[in-house]
Amino acid sequence: MSKRNTPSIESEKLDDKTSTYFSISWLELEVLKILTKSQKPVYKGEMINRLKSHYLEISTKPESSFYAIFDRLEEDKFVALSEIKGEGYKKFLSITQEGLFELKRALNWGISTIFEGMVEELISVLNEFCVGIMGCRRENDFGIISPNNPEFLVPESCNACVKPVDANLLHRFNILMPYAKDMVIPYYQNIKAQPDNIPLKSNYLQRILSILSLGLLEEKQANELISEVFRILEPGGKAVFIEIVEFESYLFESLNKLTHGFDLFVPKKGTSSLTQFSPQRIKKMIERAFGESNLEIIDMREFIFVVATK
Repeated sequence: MSKRNTPSIESEKLDDKTSTYFSISWLELEVLKILTKSQKPVYKGEMINRLKSHYLEISTKPESSFYAIFDRLEEDKFVALSEIKGEGYKKFLSITQEGLFELKRALNWGISTIFEGMVEELISVLNEFCVGIMGCRRENDFGIISPNNPEFLVPESCNACVKPVDANLLHRFNILMPYAKDMVIPYYQNIKAQPDNIPLKSNYLQRILSILSLGLLEEKQANELISEVFRILEPGGKAVFIEIVEFESYLFESLNKLTHGFDLFVPKKGTSSLTQFSPQRIKKMIERAFGESNLEIIDMREFIFVVATK
């Protein structure tokens, strides 16, 4: 059996940027993932049962197929085999530092690919939001609350709607929250703001789009931002809050640690992590200001859209 070309732990640190090329299979990655979540080494037979019960498509595979996988992982030094006192001659699997590196590298690549696809979908949906769900028209007073790169967060159709010949361009705002990158949106007035103090008068805007803002704030600040959005909306105005849904914990931990692939899309807020939202949690937060009967929840799988009417 030929040795695969694997990284050297001595030559690469575990937090180095990930490569998009690796030769480990999805089933081998699943073995490594199980080992990282286990508090102790896993018996080979138990590992096979876990894999078969979790993936129906491999439930009829012979045990020899799995032992071949274990052998490859051991040959590549991704796992180590050992005996446990009192367990006879049973062989138990445990993950090595090389295995941890390979798993991290594969997860980072996979998640960045998934998330970039999510971002493409979000951009596509945003371009339909202005006229579609938001009912936005060129004459509406419109605000976008953006925590990061405004060129990514502002729908293209919004910029297309505001023409440089407009007599009053300042009816369109890009409200830059903390952690924002200081970039300029064509035809928009950029406003630096704190969550509890958006420098616009009450009952002013007809439409507000808040994209990935609440998840970057502590809960108290997020609630303050929602209250401010309610304040500056005119009666009958609409606000849409767009946030990331809950991931499996190991995926989200990898997502938070990434520094390559989509770091332009998700800003970091110091040592704190991005907040994950379930539909129930974000609904409860927003209904405090807007009322339960004034909310519409749109579940986009990776993203949650909450349409709130004042």
